[in-house]
Amino acid sequence: MLGKLKPLALLTVALTASLSTTTFASATNKEILIAPACLLKNASGDFKILAKLTNFVLLDTNKIGLTKLMEAKTKQKEPCGGFINVTDDYETLTAKKSVSTSETKAFLASFTQPAQAAKRSSYDIKYEKQVNQLLKTINPEDMWGDLTTLTNFKDRYANSDNGVKAANWLKTQIEAIAAANHRDDVSTYFIDTGKRYKQPSLVVKFGNATGAGIVVGGHMDTLDSNYSKKPGADDDGSGTVTVLETARVLLSSGMHFNKPIYFVWYAAEEEGLVGSGYVVKDFKAKKIPVDAVMHMDMTGYAYENDPTMWLMTDYVDPGLTNYFETLIQTYVKRPVGRSSCGYACSDHATWTKNGYPAAIAFEASFDNMNPYIHTTNDTMGNLSLTHMADYAKLGVAFVTELAEPMAG
Repeated sequence: MLGKLKPLALLTVALTASLSTTTFASATNKEILIAPACLLKNASGDFKILAKLTNFVLLDTNKIGLTKLMEAKTKQKEPCGGFINVTDDYETLTAKKSVSTSETKAFLASFTQPAQAAKRSSYDIKYEKQVNQLLKTINPEDMWGDLTTLTNFKDRYANSDNGVKAANWLKTQIEAIAAANHRDDVSTYFIDTGKRYKQPSLVVKFGNATGAGIVVGGHMDTLDSNYSKKPGADDDGSGTVTVLETARVLLSSGMHFNKPIYFVWYAAEEEGLVGSGYVVKDFKAKKIPVDAVMHMDMTGYAYENDPTMWLMTDYVDPGLTNYFETLIQTYVKRPVGRSSCGYACSDHATWTKNGYPAAIAFEASFDNMNPYIHTTNDTMGNLSLTHMADYAKLGVAFVTELAEPMAG
């Protein structure tokens, strides 16, 4: 997730980035990135512009250039956004032929113009009894314990053994919950993140129903910890455990649903939404229909203990975002705010780009988000367990209402 760092934190991450040429890939490795033009104002590096539109550029750079863009994201004073790593897609495009200028521009445009999602007539509140029953079973202490485990990894970087271990730990947790509740309708599987990243994304399917599914997810990775630990408590350990608690509540409920439910933990979000790109490709290749997508990126930092729950307005489905607000008002009973985070600020943008209705719930406004992310100071001591639990309530309400519990 993008963010703004305090001066000391900015110095720390800048020094770390300048010292690190990464353990797993040399600085000469090619990276093809799509970024908003405004992001380049705060970035200096070896950037070759392959194509340009009014507000976006297609860049040819290397690992150091990618790191410089990561730094630029943290320096934003106004919402600009992040970047999408399209290296694998571009290599596929250019593998067998030379590509014209118009084809390159069309490639760039395909990642900056979201496909139109099918319009839904309405989102309704139908299952208040069931939702309120489930909300009573949310266990904040479990969330805190899970977050403690995640932050004990030195990092959860997408190209480290720790990143793989974190993915395996999440898979083990889900399988244990399913076994403890005698669920035979839960399956787990990994989706590889191309050939350049070790960490896979994790998908959990709950239910044997067919038809359009309900997706709720967050990213599990952090930056690299070459020179300092990256606990990633908030970014995105908080979203990771919020999704995990949502899954625990539903898998432990004894309920069955009319629609399949998918819980997803994405790899390599920090590298440019790489993991979610492969997840969405997998859903499309398998022709898995999706009714709605909820994304949780950072749910733990409550600015000045403000309980307001925030919804981002960039690259989202407006109707679904409005429904999130209705769910919060109905079930969580907290104030709701709207804010902007810019282009490709998290994995919801990948779903939106591909024509799926997606929306994102976030911890604070852009101006008041956690200033410690991407540093060794992104620790649990800066987070509010109450705030995290509120987002778990939203997750449970979202899934229950849209997946439609069966009678009996």
